[in-house]
Parts: sequence; C-alpha cells; structure tokens
Amino acid sequence: MVTTDGPGEVVRASRLLGRRVYDVRGRPLGKVTDLITRLDPLGREQTVAVLVTPRRRGRLLGYERTSQTGPWLLAWLAAVLHRGTHEVPWGEVRWEPPQP
Repeated sequence: MVTTDGPGEVVRASRLLGRRVYDVRGRPLGKVTDLITRLDPLGREQTVAVLVTPRRRGRLLGYERTSQTGPWLLAWLAAVLHRGTHEVPWGEVRWEPPQP
C-alpha cells in the first residue's frame, strides 16, 4: 500500500504510474499518467500533484499540459485522445478504494 503520510517518504514512480486513484470521497478519478514535482528547500524533488486520465490511449505527448505548445495538429490530436486528463493535488489523492 502506498501512503502519503510522513514527509520524506520515498516511493518509486514506477509504483505509482498506471495505478487507479480515488478522490477524498472515494470516487474513482482514473489512472495516474504522470507525476508533478517541485524542488523542496533542500533541493530534493517532491511530488506535489499527479496527472490523472479517465482513459489511457498511448503515450502522453506533453500537450495535456497547458504550458506546452507545438504543431496545432498534434496538439489537437492529443487533446482529443486525452480529454479529461487533469492535475490532482497530492493531498487529494487516495491510493486505495474506499472500504464498504
């Protein structure tokens, strides 16, 4: 089980990518397709959010991020294939389904 408790917990990205995640109410959000990190005050990468998609079709091209631009046709195709992909703050992600 992956937990978000405790600062400095080290978890390999490979254990998180592709996993189904849930919101704080236990509703399914989709699968994790990417991790969003920032440097902490000591210069270490810290995960601050996850990129979640309700479906998974191929690789992400980077166009799912609003800061990326490129050839309009690729951007349009990525938008169609990855619609619904969104960023979820780390603290709002639940890694296990709710217990009945």
